[in-house]
Amino acid sequence: MSTFLVTLYTWIKNNVLMTIGILIVVVILFFPKILRGLIGGTRRKRRTSYSLTRMAGRRTFRRRRPLPRSVGIRRRPRKQYTKGGKAKKPWQIKGSPAARRHMAQIRRMR
Repeated sequence: MSTFLVTLYTWIKNNVLMTIGILIVVVILFFPKILRGLIGGTRRKRRTSYSLTRMAGRRTFRRRRPLPRSVGIRRRPRKQYTKGGKAKKPWQIKGSPAARRHMAQIRRMR
């Protein structure tokens, strides 16, 4: 070992508290994400997209009186557009509210 390393080692042994303080400062300066993981970062509040709520508010639905169960018409569920035998995810359907939410989430992450 070189003389520098020997003197550094002896200094660290003699000044343990100062060495710990220097290490904490180095971690705060160069690795702040480690401390956020230990302490716990700030939580983000989820907000609903303004455009989605506004669009939903604009739509007006006509109310129909409910039919008795015996008279009810059976309808087949609408099939999603399939490609290669797999149904699309809700956020993959162009123009759907789920797709808008997904794109907004991607934009926020940038």
